[in-house]
Amino acid sequence: MSALDNLSRFNSDVTLKQATYSYIASQLMGKQERDNLSKVFKAFDANGDGKLSMEEVKNGYLNHYGRIMSDAEVEAMFKAVDTDNSGFIDYSEFVVAATNQSNLTSQEKLHAAFRMFDKDGSGIISADEIREVLCFGGSNAMTAEAVDAIIKQVDENGDGEIQFEEFVTMMTGLDEAAAQGGTTQ
Repeated sequence: MSALDNLSRFNSDVTLKQATYSYIASQLMGKQERDNLSKVFKAFDANGDGKLSMEEVKNGYLNHYGRIMSDAEVEAMFKAVDTDNSGFIDYSEFVVAATNQSNLTSQEKLHAAFRMFDKDGSGIISADEIREVLCFGGSNAMTAEAVDAIIKQVDENGDGEIQFEEFVTMMTGLDEAAAQGGTTQ
């Protein structure tokens, strides 16, 4: 599957998941994959401003992929990929969305990402650790309610913390239906 296929299928709806994908994509990807994604991004970024507009994505798909995207498809892509709601897809959003999800969620990368959140090495991610990682030095203070909502989305056993198994489930999109032979998210 190509970076362009991955980009059009990307969907990330959990803040913790978004942060984890960004960390993996920026810190744990191999040089060859980063180089390939950089080439695709630069080919799409017609005006060289470091961000992709809807028009650049439409033209990029047509010129480099031979596929015409409808306005609805492009809007749906932007809704899923433009995580900061800037109206553009910046390079980091592109890399996260265009990377093969199975590469982003290898056991090795998931362990490394979990350790990034688990600051005290306890084997669990606490609300304070989420706040510390997601607030980037305190400039984007998160409310207790926002952190609680993140934990609630991921915390399957209801203990108020995130264990590695819950973290993996969040990142791989496996839910009970999948575990019982259904489809993944």
